[in-house]
Amino acid sequence: MKKQMANNLTASASGQLSGKERVALIMPVYNEAATIESTIKELYEKVASKMGNIDIWVFEDGSTDGTKEVLRKLAAEFPRLRVRMAAAKKGYPRAMREAFLSISPADYEYVVAIDSDGQYEPNDLFRLWRIMQRYAPDIVMGCRVVRREPLYRRFLSKGLQLLERMMFPLQCRDVTSVMRLMRVPLAQDVAKEVKYSPYNFWLEFTARMSVKRYSVIEVPIAYRARSGGSKVYSLRKMPKVVLSEFRALRAVKQEYNGKRLKQPNP
Repeated sequence: MKKQMANNLTASASGQLSGKERVALIMPVYNEAATIESTIKELYEKVASKMGNIDIWVFEDGSTDGTKEVLRKLAAEFPRLRVRMAAAKKGYPRAMREAFLSISPADYEYVVAIDSDGQYEPNDLFRLWRIMQRYAPDIVMGCRVVRREPLYRRFLSKGLQLLERMMFPLQCRDVTSVMRLMRVPLAQDVAKEVKYSPYNFWLEFTARMSVKRYSVIEVPIAYRARSGGSKVYSLRKMPKVVLSEFRALRAVKQEYNGKRLKQPNP
């Protein structure tokens, strides 16, 4: 029923928005000197210019290709752009976790995540926002209808999705989608526990939000070809990635089962 309501609203979910609740849009960035300027300018043009309650937070992760210099220039140009630099690379899962935990609940009511490579269409943020304002679920997620990725990567995603669905009570289809809108305390409640995955923050995040039984509405969104060179893991590295993510999900499952066993009987 919720998915049907979401689909009915997407046709009217564009255009200028109003709302007093402040939103932090967060994205980690690593070695995106060639594309980060166009990504941020597009976010400003399509979203920030129409949604006066949103700030863009960029968490730079120890880039070595000139990304830092580009971000310093952009921060001076755009007053609602906040940039935090890192001395050394932490890796995507840790950078994403720290991005969530860095947002103050006293300053922002909502947080929404996005990647820095231009694959997510900024206009789709309006769809998530309208669903949140109308139905107030715990989480509104973008579900990528068409994925612009190599075939082997799509097979990997399908396999991990099936694996996670067998292990956890999922309420969503796109288990690795980045575009998710949540209240800040809820996002931090989940993000602070993400610790096992060395490669994919979102698989573990999805597992943990599912065992917490947060309500979810998915909204169909676009997914574009990546700007610049590909950063997708090589086919040779895929077995290592799959094994690592399986171990991460298994660790979450064991942790959750252990907590259930320790709970007193009613």
